Amino acid sequence: MKPERINTLCNAWYEEFLRSSTVGQNTEQYRLLINGIDFQNLCHESICTALTGLSKVLLLPNLNTVLDADHHFLWAWCGELLLNPRSNLFPAEQYEVKSLFETSIHAALAGCSSPPADINEYNHRQHIKSLQPHHAIQFIQKSNLTLAYLSFPLLEAVLKRACAAYVDLNGSVITDFSVTPVSGKVREYKKNKTCSSLRDLLLLHYDKVSNQTLKSHIETFRSNLQTLDPRDPFDLIYSWRNQSLHGTTNFQTIGGTLLNFAILISIFEIENDFEAYQIGVLSRWQHFQATSFRAPSDFFPPF
Repeated sequence: MKPERINTLCNAWYEEFLRSSTVGQNTEQYRLLINGIDFQNLCHESICTALTGLSKVLLLPNLNTVLDADHHFLWAWCGELLLNPRSNLFPAEQYEVKSLFETSIHAALAGCSSPPADINEYNHRQHIKSLQPHHAIQFIQKSNLTLAYLSFPLLEAVLKRACAAYVDLNGSVITDFSVTPVSGKVREYKKNKTCSSLRDLLLLHYDKVSNQTLKSHIETFRSNLQTLDPRDPFDLIYSWRNQSLHGTTNFQTIGGTLLNFAILISIFEIENDFEAYQIGVLSRWQHFQATSFRAPSDFFPPF
């Protein structure tokens, strides 16, 4: 499936929602899955386009969010690509980062389920739900809020990994660099100092690490965020991070977008080996289909 088709469908969904302010047949005709887009068969560029396009669908006026199976299947498939046991993306010494990534995707998928086939299946599911611990039920219902708080340290960790030539995972500067925020003066970072600013890491990654293709996708993310707020998007994310740390507000509606941003950065780490990763994961998934067994490390399918 060509990236242009994915982008067209996502834009059409967004424009139709803005026109009618409702979710219904008018919008749902543009969903990716029902238009024959299977994430497990997409090339690298198409996966990246889906990440940016479905982020736009998430960022609606007044910080509303409409989650759909499109998002769940995309997150589940990307979880398989990046975090499956055969992946060598995260070395043993980065176990905590990998665990944070896994937990974030589990939080994104915790509340999703397939539509019940009939009333009997619906009643059976309700019975199973009634047997779950009370606090587990409440936690699942708030999983989007949980994801929002997890997505900030996840994005920071992913940026530090991608910028490993400049900073380590603790934020210690390895190579001198400088960044220039839109809203401020040049900030100089010298070797052995510490970079603890999410905004400055975003700027470092964009200016020094991203190739032109990734920069193009990041610019799409930035444009999507500016539909919510006219500030520079990196400044906006930095502001959100600071407010969440101080407990002044919560952003359960933006967790999915920041997760998509983190996934996009990580997907570019496997750009040159993407097809090999894809083949390996498809093999594991086909085994699941044959046995119906799911390991704790499995993400796909989402339900």
